Amino acid sequence: MPANEFENMYYLGPDGSNAHFAVMEFLKIADIKIKNYFPQRTIKSALENISFDYSSICVLPIENSMEGLVRETIDNIQNLKDNNIKIRGEITIPIKHYLLANTKNKNDIKKIISHPQALAQCSDYIHKNFPHAELKEVSSTSYAAQKTAVEQSSDMAAIANIACASIFSLNILDEEINDEHDNKTRFYILSREELLNKEKGKTAIIFATKNKPGALCDVLTVLARYNINLAYIDSRPNKKHLGEYLFFMELEGFENDYKIKLAIEELLKHVEYFKNLGSFYIY
Repeated sequence: MPANEFENMYYLGPDGSNAHFAVMEFLKIADIKIKNYFPQRTIKSALENISFDYSSICVLPIENSMEGLVRETIDNIQNLKDNNIKIRGEITIPIKHYLLANTKNKNDIKKIISHPQALAQCSDYIHKNFPHAELKEVSSTSYAAQKTAVEQSSDMAAIANIACASIFSLNILDEEINDEHDNKTRFYILSREELLNKEKGKTAIIFATKNKPGALCDVLTVLARYNINLAYIDSRPNKKHLGEYLFFMELEGFENDYKIKLAIEELLKHVEYFKNLGSFYIY
């Protein structure tokens, strides 16, 4: 039976992060109750916690519309030892970045810190307004704001969302500094239990092809034969041999759909490694 109550929720924090926003939006839509919330410093620690916590759920970023796949998320999901932990849902939220600092004077800023994707998403703004600033990557945008507030340095600024200004008592130096304003991030919801049904869904898989010409084409031909739409594809180094890759795909449809089931059975004949990461609903 689908679950509608979990003891603990883990997400990339601290509070005020985009993942925290995604959690709040998800809970508005899904009929799910959570008792405790635990923001995590890293994606890896969030997944480690859910691995040992049998009544838990986890929300993590998977893709940004400007910067693509969040590779740390997919690598850590693939490495989960408990095959009962699956991707169960996804939710997409708009991303708006703000420049936050202790000072009220932009001329004081000599260092800008944030999550690497946020820095990349604001690179044109930074180059134009702070060409000589030192850039520092941290684990999340909200941690950047927290660190800026704690250190109380007048020459440091954080790129984070507007909620972090009030949470950490920081001044807003500039609003909506994204280089592209149609900026969105997609988040995965993971748990051991299925979530309540929605109409639209996907199935995520990761695999390694056989080392021969046309191996990936063979896989794509199988999907085309069963009229399965490929919603997303990316490649990752297999971290064993240079030039050998894992392919991450999202297929439109659920794993228990007849054509998906048949396609995966045939696909297995063309791969050396295969893992089903989960069928999930789109919220």
